[in-house]
Amino acid sequence: MRKILFLDIDGVLNTERQHDYCVERGIAPVDGFSYSFDPEAVANLTRIVEQTGADIVLSSSWKYWGLSAMQNMWANRGLPGKIIDITPDTVSDDMLLSVDLDMMLPAVKGSEIKEWLAISGSQVTRYAILDDQFDMLPEQQPNFVQTDPRVGITGEDANSVIAILTDMATVAGPMEQNINR
Repeated sequence: MRKILFLDIDGVLNTERQHDYCVERGIAPVDGFSYSFDPEAVANLTRIVEQTGADIVLSSSWKYWGLSAMQNMWANRGLPGKIIDITPDTVSDDMLLSVDLDMMLPAVKGSEIKEWLAISGSQVTRYAILDDQFDMLPEQQPNFVQTDPRVGITGEDANSVIAILTDMATVAGPMEQNINR
């Protein structure tokens, strides 16, 4: 039995508030990725991981750095939990080059999460999704918590995710119903 947190980074841990703080103080990124993550958002992620035991699957565009790079960054930054995987790419390079990026591709992340669950989710009993963008599939909505990109994961967001991961049956119904929709 496994609990999974599908985690975006920008607008969830990498917040506008923290970016502004770093810029105002002349703090430069030191690990080649970005500015440090928002300490309040990280504290709320820590609470989620500690209270649920969830493993992390990155659904963020940061996944393009690769799983190993993300795991190394996670360890170097002393972040909570364990990144076990990244979601697959359902959007081809050709599609990205030909699409109008001002137009949101509908439910891209939701489709990638659905594909990950279909391929790798046989042991997953509960999952939650944390993202600042609303591009999930309709059947994923009960498992989705949307963050405010200015501040990332709040205490209220953490409470919502913890409720999803610890009481999925009353929040979203049986796991198989959510995967097979």
